[in-house]
Amino acid sequence: MHYTDPPLPLDPLRARLVRGETVLLDGAMGTELDRRGVKTPLPLWSAQALIDAPEVVRAIHEDYLRAGADVITTNTFRTTARTMRRAGRKEEEAVRLTRLAVDLARQARSAVVRGREVWIAGVLAPLEDCYQPELAPEFDVAAVEHEAQAGRLVAAGVDLLLVETMNSITEAVVATRAAVSTGLPVFVSFIARSEKEIWSGEGLDDAVRAVDDFHPDAILVNCLP
Repeated sequence: MHYTDPPLPLDPLRARLVRGETVLLDGAMGTELDRRGVKTPLPLWSAQALIDAPEVVRAIHEDYLRAGADVITTNTFRTTARTMRRAGRKEEEAVRLTRLAVDLARQARSAVVRGREVWIAGVLAPLEDCYQPELAPEFDVAAVEHEAQAGRLVAAGVDLLLVETMNSITEAVVATRAAVSTGLPVFVSFIARSEKEIWSGEGLDDAVRAVDDFHPDAILVNCLP
């Protein structure tokens, strides 16, 4: 992990990071849905569970909290307007499902957490397939869509934004810029092909430098063996 100096005054999460304390994030949502028998077909993938089995989504959040997670991530990897169109659903469903995903995380926190701080991270994911960075939309289009999704997450009540599974520098920069513009704490996470490359083949060190210009609160990697 790589931490950057946040602006003052420090909120509790940023203060913990600056002090070098461990902040434990939750684990995978899609993997757990599959393990518990909930179907996750494309294009909605894990967002299908918000329609078919929201109680399982909440239960997964609760289990991660009982395991000690300090941050739980919303099931919003595929609740964008782009995905709704691809699934033949109305774009307005992006607002409803994003809000539902955040509500389920908030409900889990209220039900389980006592006497400690837990933050809900709104997930901003690649707009297209995370394993096919070449499918990403052009910069200006991506900027509009990431800004819209960041706005939906903020309106739904998340505590921070997690720009995750970023597979190219260009989309990571676009999504990070949108997240930082909200004023909430921001984590950025890359999916790596090797110890030195993100999935696009670009250098991990170059990727870190590119998003570090926006002063996110933490830079991470995810989906690694």
